[in-house]
Amino acid sequence: MITAKEKIYPAGTVNYFFDYYSNACERYYILSSVDRRFKNALWKFKDGTACPDRDRLIEILVEYLKDIPNINDGSWSVFCIPASSEEKNIRRYTDLINRLKAVLPNVCFLNDHVKFTGTKEQKHTTANRPNINACSHIKLTQSISRPNVVIIDDIVTKGEAMMDAKRFLSAKGAKHFKFVALGKNFYAMENQLKKCA
Repeated sequence: MITAKEKIYPAGTVNYFFDYYSNACERYYILSSVDRRFKNALWKFKDGTACPDRDRLIEILVEYLKDIPNINDGSWSVFCIPASSEEKNIRRYTDLINRLKAVLPNVCFLNDHVKFTGTKEQKHTTANRPNINACSHIKLTQSISRPNVVIIDDIVTKGEAMMDAKRFLSAKGAKHFKFVALGKNFYAMENQLKKCA
């Protein structure tokens, strides 16, 4: 079992498993085989491409979530921060949610109650990043009756999407939050290496 690390962001403490190094960072830093493997597996996770490494990331999330104390007591919900479109969201999260449902029968999966109202510009590809709300293109079709919510994202950079999701779910009745991401973007190293280049 891979041990979760943690980092504090404005929304709260995010538990994550890997440091993620961007393509720009890789130009300045030779990634270890583990870092490169995670980076490639993450892209398979994001686009829903079946492969053993993607399955391993899903397994890591499932194992971690099922060990959260009292997760199956009927007071918990799970919410995966939505991808930029409904199609991408289905490819990204269907396998994960189905695996979680098999081991967490008393958890409400909020993504089952999400309606897409459009598409969203991707935060990581735009200079308009601070003005993009991670939940602006969805509606939740019911209020939240299980107020403890695990929010899941693939990569956390500055925690903006986590904060967007927290606000979005709070307005529907969520009270307590746990934040989980597969990886944390190691952009600080990238910035430092650029300065030294």
